[in-house]
Amino acid sequence: MNNIGLAFSVATLLTHGLAGTARADDQKPTVFTLAYEGLMVGAGAGLAGGYLVAREDGLHTSDWKPLVYGAGIGALVGSGIGLTLGVVDVTQDKPGRTRYVLRDMLYGEGFGATVGVIAGGLTAISTKKPEHILLGASIGVLSGAVLGAVFGFIEGRHAKAHGGLDTDKQPVALSLVPVVEVGGKLAFLPGLSGRY
Repeated sequence: MNNIGLAFSVATLLTHGLAGTARADDQKPTVFTLAYEGLMVGAGAGLAGGYLVAREDGLHTSDWKPLVYGAGIGALVGSGIGLTLGVVDVTQDKPGRTRYVLRDMLYGEGFGATVGVIAGGLTAISTKKPEHILLGASIGVLSGAVLGAVFGFIEGRHAKAHGGLDTDKQPVALSLVPVVEVGGKLAFLPGLSGRY
């Protein structure tokens, strides 16, 4: 039962962090916005890593130290990285590009935790071992952070190459696309385009 409570606590913390990040997307990022996002990313990844270390021979009530150390060290390292990226971002001509990495890592952690809790929950039902919920959440957080970093780096490079995102245009548009058939006739098919 304690494992399930811990899983819900981690999911709640990540959800509140994601909600704050989504509200901040409408504003220009500051140095401390990126430091806070780095803190959240680091704390989540550190907690997940600490859990994987602590569960080596099964998680017991005395195994709380690796969790605290992991979350604390991860939060400090993440906030330092976020603060550094924030300073770099503010000194650029067009600020906001370096934020993609931390933002996508935070989103990736939240998505990974959610998918991991679902997969771990399904495994826990069949094996009757609730520890699989936390294992799935931990693996999901770490893999989501890595994927978020990759996608954020790609998105930031894309935004840099195109001078930032154009917020006046629709992100997704439905249109009719002319297509020439084999017989030479012109047909119009629906098309979906998006801005990433």
